[in-house]
Amino acid sequence: MKKTSSKLVFYLMTGIYIITLTGSFIYNYLNGNQQAFYMGIVACLTPWLFPALMHILKIKMTDEVKILNVVFIYFASLIGSCLGGYHVAYFDKIVHFFSGILASIFAVFIFTLIKKQTHISNKQDYIIFLIFIVAVNLSIAVIWEFYEYGMLIFFNNDCINHYSTGVHDSLTDMICAFLGGLIVLGYVISYYRKDKQNWVINMVQRFYNKNIKTFSKL
Repeated sequence: MKKTSSKLVFYLMTGIYIITLTGSFIYNYLNGNQQAFYMGIVACLTPWLFPALMHILKIKMTDEVKILNVVFIYFASLIGSCLGGYHVAYFDKIVHFFSGILASIFAVFIFTLIKKQTHISNKQDYIIFLIFIVAVNLSIAVIWEFYEYGMLIFFNNDCINHYSTGVHDSLTDMICAFLGGLIVLGYVISYYRKDKQNWVINMVQRFYNKNIKTFSKL
């Protein structure tokens, strides 16, 4: 994706997010849905969580990463919590599936910056690389469940479905994230076996090029 077009897509998605968020506040206020209204406040904050983490880690985000962040939060936080998305069958599982894809891509980003190379030639490092991708993905999946449990405790929002399913919802959410991560893992393995570029590797390369100057000094 060209830099100019990617910026336009980012601004477009940000505009759609703001318009939808504003509409959700109006809709939930008029319908007296206090819980969804207050979740709108949460939806004002969630788009900033990942950029804040990147700022703390001194990592620069590419426009592609910014777009993925806005699109994911749009569905996971805004549509899901403010406009009843999580009441739609399998919506929650689809969101968790895609969270596994994004978390695994993030893991690839981090590992390449740690190693200061996009191609891992050492066999032992390659095995650690694959384990690292899975470990980061599942760690983020667990943190997400902590977040959902926090929503239950502090906002009485049972997005974890604790009262109706017990641990079943949490476990299936993490399984979906794991399955999503396997897609990224498959692309990574395919790249090393066939030495052929794919969309995951191309995205990682652009991210790496944007940040390697900073990390090479560490």
